[in-house]
Amino acid sequence: MSREGDLMRRALRKRVLPLLAGMGFVGKTAHFQRRSELWLDLLTIQFHHHGGSFLLECGRTRRGDFQTHWGPLVPEAELEVAYLHRRARLIDQSEFGWFAFAGFGEDLALYDAVAQRVAGLLPQLDDWLTGQGTGSAIQAHGPAV
Repeated sequence: MSREGDLMRRALRKRVLPLLAGMGFVGKTAHFQRRSELWLDLLTIQFHHHGGSFLLECGRTRRGDFQTHWGPLVPEAELEVAYLHRRARLIDQSEFGWFAFAGFGEDLALYDAVAQRVAGLLPQLDDWLTGQGTGSAIQAHGPAV
């Protein structure tokens, strides 16, 4: 893991994770779940494998274990966004859509600014999950549930 990646994760832990907890998401590191009586909302923070950027991906499915189309039954507690057909990404409004932090070096204010930008977009993620709309920072994929 790179130093820049560590600094970005630290800023996300400071600015974004408390807001996710306030929205009812439980988890740590990169995978989170929010449970209601009928629905299971899933969220992951996905860092680019070459470093320097990340995005948030979310999805919603009915509560309970999840039957994959390729065979395995995944227990609800182990379910992650990648298993779902219908999901959305919370993206940056840049050319590539990923929230970029490459080249920030040790400038903590730059990491914090990206984390604050993500925090400001979280309501769009919540609106998409709850069926209340799709904001400009939401990029949906797959068939509707």
